[in-house]
Amino acid sequence: MRKACRQAGILALIAAILWTGGSALFPAAAWAASETELYTPYTAVDAAPGESVSYNVELINNSDETVTSNLGFQNANAQWTHELTAGGRVVKQLAVKPGSSQSLSLRLDVPLEVDRGEYQFTLTAGEARLPLRVSVAEKGTFTSKLEVEQSNMEGHSDSTFTFSAILTNQTAEEQTYALTAAADPGWDIRFNSGGSSVTSVTVEPNTNQTLSVEVLPPDQVKAGTYQIPIMAANNATKAGTNLEAVITGAYGIGLTTADERLNADIKAGGTRSLQLTVTNTGTAKLEDISLTAQTPSDWEVTFEPKTIRSLEPGKQESVQAVIKSSEQSLPGDYALSLSAQSAQKTADAAIRVAVKSSSLWGWIGILIIAAVALGIYGLFRKYGRR
Repeated sequence: MRKACRQAGILALIAAILWTGGSALFPAAAWAASETELYTPYTAVDAAPGESVSYNVELINNSDETVTSNLGFQNANAQWTHELTAGGRVVKQLAVKPGSSQSLSLRLDVPLEVDRGEYQFTLTAGEARLPLRVSVAEKGTFTSKLEVEQSNMEGHSDSTFTFSAILTNQTAEEQTYALTAAADPGWDIRFNSGGSSVTSVTVEPNTNQTLSVEVLPPDQVKAGTYQIPIMAANNATKAGTNLEAVITGAYGIGLTTADERLNADIKAGGTRSLQLTVTNTGTAKLEDISLTAQTPSDWEVTFEPKTIRSLEPGKQESVQAVIKSSEQSLPGDYALSLSAQSAQKTADAAIRVAVKSSSLWGWIGILIIAAVALGIYGLFRKYGRR
């Protein structure tokens, strides 16, 4: 009796298990396969700022029917961009035959400006999920720098100020920069690279390039401090800095005669003194002004003094020039060029010198005429009586 009851209980238990589909002992999640799944061999990778990460992904259909899945990408980082393609086209949905797979490509772009750390993403196809992880080992930036070793220079109005600048590309891409300057009218700003004048330069990622910046002031610039902003820029990034040129003064010199007449008379082989005036017409002191002359052949010009050691702005100095003409000079006009030259400025004065005949030749001519007249008179007296 008891044996029969135990057998009946066992049979009842088996019947109960069969009636519930075995769920009490074998849960469905443990054996039931998903219809689709996403697969890629490399789900966690390292990447640098500005780099693009590519994934080759398989959408696998494990069912016995064709499955159409909508594709999606879960991205909590707004600055990261992605693209899903298959067969060379951007796709949003894929259909996969029973028991087969379909390939697709995922491109994930790391921003140039990004913090160091790990970033999580999820690719979806219907109910299928593919977690991805990208590790960024260094902080990325999208900036450029333009630095000048010595941004302040001092000089006179005729100086050429030469600045050395370093342009640094701190982005992860090659950059071509247009070079510009915002100087006041009349200033001439020139950029040089590798010994050549340039208006733009190309700089590789995370490298720098040295530039030479030449600044030429206007002719009539006043003493003072001048700011010259310079910039290297393109549509994506830019960098700038300021140059400073301090003008200490303008150099100017004038040369003329004391009476401002630029002509003189002289006899052949004779001398003539001219009183010259050298004037500092600028705003900076002139030093070591030398006096020179360009003369016709066999002429001489001497100066006293020959050199002016120093001449303050607005002041003038008198110089005596003694001109000696050649004895063989024929009557006529001769050009004489006088110069007052300092290391900074030069002034010229063109003098027209007229050479007159020597008075000795005049007396000789008179004597010859007189001798001829006396000779004729003597002939008349001697032969006229006959």
